[in-house]
Amino acid sequence: MRYQRTLLAAIVAAAIPTWCGATVVPVGRGITAHHAGSPLGVHSWMSPQAKTARQLLYVANGSTGIVDVFSVTKKGTKLAGQIAGFQSPQGMTVDAAGTLYVVNDYIPQEGPVGGEVDVFPKGATNPSIIIGDSQWVPFDVALDKKGTIYVANISPIAQFSPGSVTVYDKAGKGPTRTLKGANLGEVYGVTVDPRTSDVYVSYTQNLGGGGRIAAFSSGRGKAQDLGVSYGSPWGIIEDGSGNLLASDGNGPIHIYPQAGGPEIGAINIPGDPLFATFNSDRSLLYVSNFNNFDVELFRYSDGAMVGSVKDNQWAKNEWPTGVAYWPPAK
Repeated sequence: MRYQRTLLAAIVAAAIPTWCGATVVPVGRGITAHHAGSPLGVHSWMSPQAKTARQLLYVANGSTGIVDVFSVTKKGTKLAGQIAGFQSPQGMTVDAAGTLYVVNDYIPQEGPVGGEVDVFPKGATNPSIIIGDSQWVPFDVALDKKGTIYVANISPIAQFSPGSVTVYDKAGKGPTRTLKGANLGEVYGVTVDPRTSDVYVSYTQNLGGGGRIAAFSSGRGKAQDLGVSYGSPWGIIEDGSGNLLASDGNGPIHIYPQAGGPEIGAINIPGDPLFATFNSDRSLLYVSNFNNFDVELFRYSDGAMVGSVKDNQWAKNEWPTGVAYWPPAK
């Protein structure tokens, strides 16, 4: 909740932008992105091991503006690369080809708070595409089986609510449509069921209120609330078996049926979970922990903690945010 308050205060303090609409910017190596901040790729590096690894874990650091890339083997995780130059990377996802999608929020000293989605081919340290939508402040991103891009937006710029989901085609063009709902407050997380293309979001119904979950059938139409309520909402993912895992800033990850109804389980997190991702076979859950400054591994579905990933840069006031795993679970 403290992170939400800080981010939302910055949003409200920002000026309303003088330009509107979306831009899709093809970016070559060394070209500066169109936001106020360091160019992406500055001091970035990617080792040969990162480019040839069979499994990768991506972890964003919301304060240093770096995405760490870990190779994953039976022996554990090893830092194999970094992508630098973000202002505040948040939610992330990755496709089967290894393309990484990163929400990059930025809060300039003057002017509007904004954000974009930066798209990196596997092994790249500069984006091939930047998706920017000036009307919204993005926070999370997800893909469907066709490569359609769904971006969860906290709110319009300079406002607390309502949130939305903007939808782009696989080339990053759009938005082709915007998903909304009468009761959507701030939207923080988004996930897509690859079998049905149903889209689910975690959100607050009122400013500072508890978390809720809504669905958009086949990624279209109006938000359908699932009738659940929990603590401070963050990321949300589906488990491939008809269930949703909702990160709660008060500690647990709640498990709910996608069809709605009472909680069917919970994974106790010793701290504040922000985002989570499965490994390829969904036997492990990687959770970014705001409070403990690390990424923790939990066995799924009994919820036992079996390890952690920690980079020495994740120290006091330097917290991991978004997480993504390649190859993604099917």
